[in-house]
Amino acid sequence: MTIRQQPSLLAKISLEARELLSRNPAILATIAGILSAVWVVGATCSQFGGKGYSGGQSLGNPGVLAGAAAILVALTVVACFRRRYPVWVYLLTLAGTVALAFVLEDRVAAATPLYWCAIAVLAGSTRGSRLALLVMIGMAADILLTTKLKLVGEGMTLSQVPIGDLPSLLFAPVVNIASSYAVMITIGLVVSRHRAQSSASAMAIDQMQLNHEARLSDAIAQERQNMARELHDVAAHHLTGMLIQAKSADKLFLSNPAQAKALLGGVIDHGDRALNSLRQTVGILRIGGTDPRYPQPMIADIPKLVEGCRASIPLLELDLEDAFVEIDSAVQLSSYRVVQEALSNVLRHAPQSSAKVSVRCESDSIRLDITNSAGMGAAATDGQSLGISGMRERVTLLGGTLLAGPLDNGWTVKAVIPTAGRIVG
Repeated sequence: MTIRQQPSLLAKISLEARELLSRNPAILATIAGILSAVWVVGATCSQFGGKGYSGGQSLGNPGVLAGAAAILVALTVVACFRRRYPVWVYLLTLAGTVALAFVLEDRVAAATPLYWCAIAVLAGSTRGSRLALLVMIGMAADILLTTKLKLVGEGMTLSQVPIGDLPSLLFAPVVNIASSYAVMITIGLVVSRHRAQSSASAMAIDQMQLNHEARLSDAIAQERQNMARELHDVAAHHLTGMLIQAKSADKLFLSNPAQAKALLGGVIDHGDRALNSLRQTVGILRIGGTDPRYPQPMIADIPKLVEGCRASIPLLELDLEDAFVEIDSAVQLSSYRVVQEALSNVLRHAPQSSAKVSVRCESDSIRLDITNSAGMGAAATDGQSLGISGMRERVTLLGGTLLAGPLDNGWTVKAVIPTAGRIVG
């Protein structure tokens, strides 16, 4: 075991001990009872025995021994219920302490750990005027008991004490008892505050755990939405291209078989691309995006994307700079998806149109411009109205902006994505 591991082990042992004592109130009560028995024996049998406030009695007397043992056992049993009935435990312990003092004829020996623990428990569970009243009752009983035993030890009664000697007679017991009560009440308040803080901390930890699970659930749901969007982008783009080329091949099948055959080759090519893209996306779910067998598309893959669309958009221009190697992969993937979705919209809503794709790297951002003219034929499909909102969400998550709308008898999509873009919450 290293030195660094010792504090953790000690903390674990301490926590387990506190949990054991917390679950079993009788353990601490038994310990206090044993210590009380040791205290009584030590106080009566040591060289200071018999020099308390009275002459004291020896535990060698069987009657005294039996009485003291019975009282200690009873107080120990009572202490087991201190959490449920702290006030009654305190009053019964006070009565038992008075009885033990009369049996031993010594208040010092009767002031056992069980007595002080009862005071601390009372202070930790009771507040306000109720605590003040109970403390006053206990202190008054203790002071009267101490004074009575002291007078018995001196062979006097209270009526025989001159009035002028009463202050000196009561000063020492009052100071001693008040100090003892003050110490035990302080300990009880500190322990109670510590327990309250521990309980609050436990509740806070539970709440944090619940919040963590909620955030995790939200993150999983968000990731599912992102993956659904990925699948939509991939499938919509390639399947739209396949649909356009298949319809064109069907129209030209009899009049121009050669061109129809070329278009069907494009359908096959789009199908292969769709299958590979879906495998990539599903592979990310299965083994994670860091696996080299399933690389995500980057800006460098945009030329292949454009080439795959030329069969359906013959007049398609590409203006692409070759300076994107050091840009974060999330930015590159979003740039690719924006171009992909924009071209899918051209295929879907403006067939037989011309289009231009421009990807420029500026000082601190990537600028994407995808513009197309009005289509010469009817729209191939109405779509699901998810394309523009999906592109805007992608760009906004990276701190960028996206504008999409009509322009000069056509349509344009303009996006600006910071090169230092990171997913923002």
